Amino acid sequence: MSNFALPTPPYFSVTLCTSELYDDLMFKIMTEKVLELAEGLDGFLGHEWTSQEESISITYWSSISAAREWMAHPMHAKTINIGNQFWFSSYSLKLAEVKEEKRVKDNLIEANTSRFPYIETPRGVLKVLSYDNIALLHRFVNKEREHLAKWEPLRNEEYYTLKTCELRVKEMRREFLEDKGVVLCLLNKDETEMIAYTNFSSISRGIFQSCCLGYSLSKAYEGQGYMTEALRAGIQYMKSISIDRIQASYMPANNRSAAVLKRLGFEKEGVSKDYLKINGSWEDHIVTALLMRD
Repeated sequence: MSNFALPTPPYFSVTLCTSELYDDLMFKIMTEKVLELAEGLDGFLGHEWTSQEESISITYWSSISAAREWMAHPMHAKTINIGNQFWFSSYSLKLAEVKEEKRVKDNLIEANTSRFPYIETPRGVLKVLSYDNIALLHRFVNKEREHLAKWEPLRNEEYYTLKTCELRVKEMRREFLEDKGVVLCLLNKDETEMIAYTNFSSISRGIFQSCCLGYSLSKAYEGQGYMTEALRAGIQYMKSISIDRIQASYMPANNRSAAVLKRLGFEKEGVSKDYLKINGSWEDHIVTALLMRD
């Protein structure tokens, strides 16, 4: 992820390199918050951040004094200290002067080319949300809040904020790039409304080539085949990236979900007792799977 306006050298960088013991969403959220703090400080020029087994977060500053102040900033230091206690196996913090820079952009690549899937369905578009779609997600989660409550975990008020939706979109895109999950949202044709949400999560490669599936649909579009349309296109995409087993579970009372999965070829494998905590209570779930193996 990059937010960098290419200033003229010389300028200064503060680089935090971390080796993480395990992947943790809370650390990523804290890093986002710290970068937001940096953006409001004098001398800030931009940032770059990659999150893998070894993460690199770089902030850029117009002067060495601004860079040093950021290195010593209490919130920056606190985040590093917490990370060192819970997430890092090691870390380094460096200050450097950038005297020369060369960046190359391939102008032959069309502007609409993307690594992220963009799938046209008969009545909509199925895609990994872009940053331009954050408001659509925000509108969806708030509009469908009461409708989806009985099928989802308890949510606090923070979940429904625009900021959380922004973080969710960033996480969706990061998970896709790291081959950990694919969140595909169904939008209408002109991409002004979000209709449905599909989440192909917990991707497991190697000898498994499998994932789990969750989904939700706007109340206004129930009973019209939109959920089936979105899932059918999403399943075909997952098959194209060599996922050939998809597991989905639903509560026994959720007849609509049962019908959709049956229509798509999912077969019942059993019942898991007290499987997920939904709306504050542990609920049994019927476990199904779709096999696409030759």
